[in-house]
Amino acid sequence: MSDELKRKTYLTPNEVAQWMMVSPITVRGWAQKGLLQAEITPGGHRRFRSAEVERFARQWNPAGNKGPLRVLIVDDDRAVAGFIKELLDDGVHHTVVDTASDGFEAGRKVHTFSPDVMLLDWMMPGINGIEVCRQIKQIPGLAEVRVIAMSGYLDQNNEAALLAAGAECCLPKPLDTSRLLQLLGLLDKPLPA
Repeated sequence: MSDELKRKTYLTPNEVAQWMMVSPITVRGWAQKGLLQAEITPGGHRRFRSAEVERFARQWNPAGNKGPLRVLIVDDDRAVAGFIKELLDDGVHHTVVDTASDGFEAGRKVHTFSPDVMLLDWMMPGINGIEVCRQIKQIPGLAEVRVIAMSGYLDQNNEAALLAAGAECCLPKPLDTSRLLQLLGLLDKPLPA
């Protein structure tokens, strides 16, 4: 959190989004689901106490938890999945990475692999990313799995549908690897001793 934001008692949804590197829509979704506590101004606007945002950030960021960050990459493009796996599983980042080539395989692996984060392609054969996300978020014990959607065909409608299904944000392809590492809490994070 920037020093300027740390000094504020209350933050707007845009300020929370800036700090967490997600869209304001995602912040509003967290508030609507009761994951991030908000206070409502007399004018009907949400405001978030800085301490609440810090609490949520510690809980939200699995990289801060003990043990490696478990990432499941779900993409039918094996080159893309391989690239992301190599990026995350390079011996520098404290991660355990697995891949699934379609939504059905993802459904199986989410139970056996127990990911902290799922990087989910929107357009896949059989079952698309929106439906995969929706189904995973409805399974008891799996609703807390972070879903970061990815798509080479991202538009406002697709993004809105993915966010409504439970994705925290949507990244366009080709991926901005710095942004992805930032979202995962892995940017410039050395391997623990």
